[in-house]
Amino acid sequence: MFLSQLWLTNFRNYEEAHLNFHQGITLITGNNGNGKTNLLEAIAWFAKGKSFRNTPNEALVLQNKEKAILRAEILHSKRKTTLEAEINFSGRNQLQINGKKVKSKKDLQEKIKTTIFGPEDLSLIKGGPGERRNYLDELLIDLHTKNQLIKTNFEKCLKQRNTLLKQAKGKTTNEIEATLDVWDEKFAESGQQLANERKNLLETLKPEIENTLKKFTNNQDIVLFEYEQFWENDKLIEALQIERQTDIRRGITTIGPHRDEIAIKVNGLLAKSHASQGEQRSLALGLRLGGHELVKKTTGNEPIILLDDVFSELDSTRCQTLIELLPKKQAVLTTTGELPSGVKPDYKYHVVEGSINSSE
Repeated sequence: MFLSQLWLTNFRNYEEAHLNFHQGITLITGNNGNGKTNLLEAIAWFAKGKSFRNTPNEALVLQNKEKAILRAEILHSKRKTTLEAEINFSGRNQLQINGKKVKSKKDLQEKIKTTIFGPEDLSLIKGGPGERRNYLDELLIDLHTKNQLIKTNFEKCLKQRNTLLKQAKGKTTNEIEATLDVWDEKFAESGQQLANERKNLLETLKPEIENTLKKFTNNQDIVLFEYEQFWENDKLIEALQIERQTDIRRGITTIGPHRDEIAIKVNGLLAKSHASQGEQRSLALGLRLGGHELVKKTTGNEPIILLDDVFSELDSTRCQTLIELLPKKQAVLTTTGELPSGVKPDYKYHVVEGSINSSE
């Protein structure tokens, strides 16, 4: 599977754009603020069903326009598939595959997968627990789109339970207690399922990450990944009941998979606070590359690599290691400067204020 063509209409700063892609490396150059990352965002939209920069729909649409249209042509075993997304400033988005409407973004996600590297990936290590939870959840969806339903069901239960807790205004009644009993059961069922999927994924992922990290660290560091949940396994319902009065008083759900952590330790110490920035970047790259390898092995489809000005953030040694580890099938790179000597693009584009020119 690889991306062969991309069309944009009124997306971000592009009124109209068309790019051809090839297997191998496509390089996109240009100064900051000209729209390089927007092109990666458009590619990834099909795989994620949203902006990987967590940008709302209205910000993806060109100013003074009502909608943006993305189209991508995917080649798989010489068979062409055309994906289309109409992103509306307001209202529901419209999705199509080969000209036929589809209801769910998971239909698009099954056709294309991406692995995204960016300077902000450092937050996977330095950021809060939510960054690491999101990493696992997005990887779960990349592995199988059914996991989107697991995530969605849990988020609905969490939202409903929190709404009820806020309505209680710190006071309990028989009606509140009875309704909480219902939502606690639903929350516990969906929450336990999500937590189990995360833990199983982390166990499967560990060897892939460790194999990558050995090449960055020369086998010098011992890295551990631990899933931390703050209730006894398979007893989330009991934990909710114990914390019920606290939840009512605070108006939020204080325990569950939305509060879990993935602790990353190097030589017994938390990487978040004790690892050097170079070590943290290696760990972040290990997470991305490990996830990429797992998706490739599990689904049989290798994701498209998207690198957003990553090499400028790495020292020469880590640059060289990343070059050696990059999958060879298809990658799209952006840069504002010179690439390391080991990177040999097969095709080049240059972006100037939303205008794209081939530099070949």
